[in-house]
Amino acid sequence: MTMRIGIIGLGRAGTVHLDAWPHVRGAEVVAVCDPSPAARKRARELGIRVYTDPALMLETAELDGVTIATPPADHAEIAIACLDRGVHVLCEKPLALTTWDALAMLKAAARNKRQLLLATKFRHVPELAAARELIAGGKLGDPVAFEVSFCSPVDMSKRWNSQRGVAGGGVIIDNGCHAFDIMSYLFGSVTRVQTNLHRPLQRIGVEDGATIQVRAGDGVVGKADVSWSLSTGRNSYVNVHGSLGTIEVGWQETRVKYLGKDWETIGGSYDKIDAHRRMQTCFVETSQSGGATPPWISTVECLRTVAAVEAAYRSVHSGGWEWVDTKGMRQRRTGGRGRKRA
Repeated sequence: MTMRIGIIGLGRAGTVHLDAWPHVRGAEVVAVCDPSPAARKRARELGIRVYTDPALMLETAELDGVTIATPPADHAEIAIACLDRGVHVLCEKPLALTTWDALAMLKAAARNKRQLLLATKFRHVPELAAARELIAGGKLGDPVAFEVSFCSPVDMSKRWNSQRGVAGGGVIIDNGCHAFDIMSYLFGSVTRVQTNLHRPLQRIGVEDGATIQVRAGDGVVGKADVSWSLSTGRNSYVNVHGSLGTIEVGWQETRVKYLGKDWETIGGSYDKIDAHRRMQTCFVETSQSGGATPPWISTVECLRTVAAVEAAYRSVHSGGWEWVDTKGMRQRRTGGRGRKRA
């Protein structure tokens, strides 16, 4: 049975989803919702029914699943509306602006017995999966340190990503989500973070660069550099240094170097559409399996990615290390108050 898919939000991320869906077996994009006339025109030219109102789309398009790729401030409300209508949800990062919102979304998924999955495309990059296998198999020895880097100069002055009210923050919530998820995928849960903001290079109302020290898994320490302003010249976005070797996962190639040996290329270039195709295929398989096929990311991991971002922002203000845990969530569930992000 073909899964009827809707896309809510056809900006940059939503367009990548739209381009990848035709490569997914058992799924068809039948509806797109976006306020932009240009976005709707493109979808209409592809024979897709278009909407400006997500509620009307949910009411009339007979959807089985949706991609949510709107600005993050809208994720919680739209996702809960979809789930309450019995529609599976693949949500772009960040899942939500707060762990409280994320919990409400996940509760809606459980209540309606539907999938709510965070779009973590990097878990579907074959080279990162290979890195994970090398680490888990002990081929690199004991993990000693790691670096994750998402730095690229982009003028953010006219993008909603730099508007705190709709994005929830700056580059930390934007690129930090991917960085924290990759660390969790490779080493286990991110447990503590300590953030230092870069000197701002763009005149925007949010941070445009940060270095985040991270402790993950059984205590391995590393860092994430995230920036909309720096051009580091690095070809790799993930480096893992172990006691027996180093792996570099790059945009053009992935290579490994064991002690006393030369670099060996083990993977090719990053393919964004292919990563989305793999992720969206898993979304279809998981959604249609009735629970028999487990998702690629657990509910707890979805939630902890949001909590890690919150901890990174707390660290900006405290100046010290912050725990990534569910204490704040428990406080709010029982009527306490968590810290607000500045």
